[in-house]
Amino acid sequence: MPSSFTRRLTCLAATAVLITAATAPARGAPRTADGGRGGDGGYRGLAGLVLTPTAVGRIQVGGSAEAAERMLRRTLGAPDRAVDGKGCELDTAAGPRRTLAWGALTVTLAPAGPGRLVGWTVGAGRIPKGVTLPHDVTTATTVGEARRLIPGATTRWDDVFQMYWITTAAEPSMVWAGDHEDGSGRIAYITNAFEPCE
Repeated sequence: MPSSFTRRLTCLAATAVLITAATAPARGAPRTADGGRGGDGGYRGLAGLVLTPTAVGRIQVGGSAEAAERMLRRTLGAPDRAVDGKGCELDTAAGPRRTLAWGALTVTLAPAGPGRLVGWTVGAGRIPKGVTLPHDVTTATTVGEARRLIPGATTRWDDVFQMYWITTAAEPSMVWAGDHEDGSGRIAYITNAFEPCE
């Protein structure tokens, strides 16, 4: 007969297995931007932010810049960087831009007039936990896997920007990109608001 100490260890191990199984995300659950599974990064209600081709969380592209910044600060905390820029020399009609960055996530606002949300960009680096991206494609995703995950994906190498673009007609504002001409490697850049001069 096992000792009481052995029975307690066995009981603790069995409890740990049950807890792990109960909290594991379902197969096919969305990935967080850092490549983990679970969609909310373990912060449901605290730092869950879904980025889509047309929105940042509940704020649609073109929606209030003030409401977007307020929601982002509540959801993700104070940004690592906040920069007020003069705008784009190549497109003066675009106007000034305010960018808010949390690690590798940057959200762009147009503060002029009533202000509006322009969109979001994810680059290389740390992405806040709980950020979920379209089609389960993150900067931890290989370019080959991204081509399979994005419905109707088309690809091309861009000599000017030195990027391997992935786009889809179904979501014309979205761009995913790798930085190898042969389409190898991982996704390095994702955006729903490509502004090449920013």
